[in-house]
Amino acid sequence: MTTFENDIVYYMVKSLVVVSGTLGMMSSCMKIKYALKKTVAVFAGYILWTGIFTFFSMKLFGIVTTLRLCIPMISVPAMVILYFMSTYSPWQAIFSYTMQLSISVILAMSQTIAVTVLGGGKVMDLLIRLSGYSLCIFAEYRFLRRKFALLDYLPDKSWRLLTFVPICFTALFFLIGTYPVHYTRSVPNIIYIYALTVVMLLIYVIIFHSLISQYNLQLSEYTNNILTSQSESFQKQLEAINSTEEQIRIIRHNMRYNLIVVSDMLAAGDNEGALEYLGSIGRKLDDAKKEIYCTNSTANAILAYYIERAESKGIAAEVQFAMPENISIDIIDFTAAVANALENAVNACEKISENERRLRIRTTESKQYIVEIANNYTGEVAFDEDGLPTSKESGHGIGTRSIAAFARKNNAVLDYDVTDEWFKLRIVLPNSKK
Repeated sequence: MTTFENDIVYYMVKSLVVVSGTLGMMSSCMKIKYALKKTVAVFAGYILWTGIFTFFSMKLFGIVTTLRLCIPMISVPAMVILYFMSTYSPWQAIFSYTMQLSISVILAMSQTIAVTVLGGGKVMDLLIRLSGYSLCIFAEYRFLRRKFALLDYLPDKSWRLLTFVPICFTALFFLIGTYPVHYTRSVPNIIYIYALTVVMLLIYVIIFHSLISQYNLQLSEYTNNILTSQSESFQKQLEAINSTEEQIRIIRHNMRYNLIVVSDMLAAGDNEGALEYLGSIGRKLDDAKKEIYCTNSTANAILAYYIERAESKGIAAEVQFAMPENISIDIIDFTAAVANALENAVNACEKISENERRLRIRTTESKQYIVEIANNYTGEVAFDEDGLPTSKESGHGIGTRSIAAFARKNNAVLDYDVTDEWFKLRIVLPNSKK
């Protein structure tokens, strides 16, 4: 087998390619929260350490011992770095790295075997490694990045348990690859490695399929809960409207009697009594009056429900909401998206001082129908590659992705903006049918 272990300088170069490729694979499925300059500095320092370790370890101990020391001396430091750098929860970041590490180990072993079979030298070895890692990074970025981002909903403690799967696979690969001798000198070891690879890939597919299915189930349940809340709030609003209309009918029915009473009081010179009587009628009318935010009864029910909820939590709400009569989208889908946005806004407002809580709801109708929901907030807001806000809080993101699903279904545009202490969501809907 061609390992180039006698050329320590090239072996160090090869090791740096493998480590850089592994980091590239990791980065393809995760987002780093540090600025580019700081990220490059950290990774450069890590790669420098990898080069120094590889050089001296190969010089002092040889290839087998160097490989055995890779986990504590190279892999563990990378896990610690990613623990603090990733926007994902800490254990999800570690799971991502260890999963990529286990795949990278197989890739590196396969590249060594390929170079040996082809009888290639250093140039072929380097080209095969560079092209292999480049293709793998591209494939993962193209097909896995977005799906992996969906799994941010999983609690960190769940990732902690799942992380043992790639850790065990990685440990087994190093064990089989270096005991009792280097795998290149043992055909049975190569067979064991590829048998384990099949099992590993199958388990990874099962894990991701289960997690994505669980995500879709939670998204469906969350949407159903929102629709249930809509239905309940709508029913409450209908009951309130019916009660109000009944009160108004009673007041209108008694109006002639009230006018007679007031006229008699004025004729008798009881001006004070007449004013007091008229005041009592006015108070009854005020009690019967209900806030109408929108002429569409379904949208008004949702607005009334969340505004009442916001005001009960000390959130000052400003509402200027209207819906075009010819809007072409499904009203249930639309109000579910608005409800999700209002739910997120109210939850965000609860985290700041009560006297600073503000919620603003506006719509505009010019060339397009735009709904803007804005709230003040505390802390920092991070966004993923799709422009959706992210958080490390357990269970976060289902409502946000439900809004994104509505936008995709209805060809709407989502615009998230953080300016002047306001977090703003704008839903830009396509032109209504004429």
